[in-house]
Amino acid sequence: MLKRKVATLLFFTLLLQGMNGFAQKHTTIVFRYNQDSIKQDALNYHLMKSFGPHTFGESELYPEILISFIKQKGYSETIYNYEVKDTACGYIADGFGHPTFVIPGDTLIINVKSKIPKTASKPFYIPWFHYISFEGKNKFVYSLFDSLMLIAGDPRYNYLYYSRKDTLNTFCKKVAGVYSQQLKFLDKYCKRHKIGIPFKKLALSEVYGAYITNLLKPLENYDTLTVNDYPNPYRDILLNCKLNDPVFYFKTTIYSNAAYTYSSLVMPSEKVQKNGDKNRNLNLIYNTIKLNFKDSIRNHLLTNCLSGYISKPNYVLPSLDSLLTDFKTISNNNLYTHFLDSVLTKRKALKGKYSLNDAMFSQVVDTRDQLFTVKQLFKTKPLLIICWASWCAPCIREIPSEKKMQDLYRDKVDFVYLSFDNNKKSWTDKLLTLSIKDDRNYLLTNNNSSNLALFYKINAIPFYLLYDKDGNKVEIKELRPSDEGFRSILEKLIQ
Repeated sequence: MLKRKVATLLFFTLLLQGMNGFAQKHTTIVFRYNQDSIKQDALNYHLMKSFGPHTFGESELYPEILISFIKQKGYSETIYNYEVKDTACGYIADGFGHPTFVIPGDTLIINVKSKIPKTASKPFYIPWFHYISFEGKNKFVYSLFDSLMLIAGDPRYNYLYYSRKDTLNTFCKKVAGVYSQQLKFLDKYCKRHKIGIPFKKLALSEVYGAYITNLLKPLENYDTLTVNDYPNPYRDILLNCKLNDPVFYFKTTIYSNAAYTYSSLVMPSEKVQKNGDKNRNLNLIYNTIKLNFKDSIRNHLLTNCLSGYISKPNYVLPSLDSLLTDFKTISNNNLYTHFLDSVLTKRKALKGKYSLNDAMFSQVVDTRDQLFTVKQLFKTKPLLIICWASWCAPCIREIPSEKKMQDLYRDKVDFVYLSFDNNKKSWTDKLLTLSIKDDRNYLLTNNNSSNLALFYKINAIPFYLLYDKDGNKVEIKELRPSDEGFRSILEKLIQ
């Protein structure tokens, strides 16, 4: 009887453990900073997935929940929970991102220290806006890539330029030298800080992806070169390269990007010509991927291939429809097929013409879910529409300047914040943390696909639309509120 009870208890214990294994876990991040050094009302960063823009059909960000925001004298902290399924590489969205790891169920503290001085002496390109440090039991894991970048360069951007002045052998030796330096650093760092093997392997895969990408630069830049022109051992390294491990592919960025570059430059039976026939190139790359990769990696690579060609409406692609049909027969990923359909819809739309009237009747929604048109935003004063998004770091940097401008011209100019966010909660949470008043805040429905974005060709944010009191658009070129020239334009407008 006792044995039966013990067995039953063990069964339910294992069952609960199994259920917990499938449950979504939260990674908690505490953002701490000194207001005097950062000069913002509040601060937090999104946690981005490893693929970034290649997370086809899904968000580039880990789902996030604002837990608390505490503001004290000279000190603030913002706490967020992020839904994380698996350990993987990721990014803290400051500047062009601090590459790091995401660990399900972990808690860490990110200390945002200060802005990076423009005149700072930097041996390598620094793609951040702030210096940060980590606290917590895994602090050395999280800081691995930042530490690597400061000593041996950021694998994402430390690409070498190849020109005909260098021989291929000289260039390849330079690439190998950078790779060797990064490997030595990782080996020492992981030993010193006792970094676990799974993290080290992910880091090594990213460094390897950067190495292969660098070696491929000559092929990418010159149509006349082929892999057979490379000297040994680099020719053998490229011919025997394997970038088909699904664990590394779907948990990294540089490794997976290198796989696509490799599949388009080395694997095809014929040379893909950079300046050649685009339809021929599309067919070569598509069929190469289909032949050499399997299942999930194949489907992702094919989506990358097709979307890259579909998104350029000036490319003449007679075989596009047949390739899309073929892809839908072999792929079982609905996210990818829906994503490609949406890109194709945009391609077809870009061939059409959009009128100002179409743009003005684009729909926006306020924080209370009430619908308006852009035209209804116009009152009796000049109007500045600030196009931004919660995930856009350059947009956030402009907000202090925009607030100063509002304080100066509030009675003479209407200011409207128009968000390009896909997620309403991300938008409203950011309004709270940035202390942006919600009386003139709106979310643009269909954001980049809206008639407003298509008419004004809004391909990047922040983007500013300025109108006089009669609704006529005022030219501001590429000026932003942080530029001195922006204020002088407003001064002339309200005279």
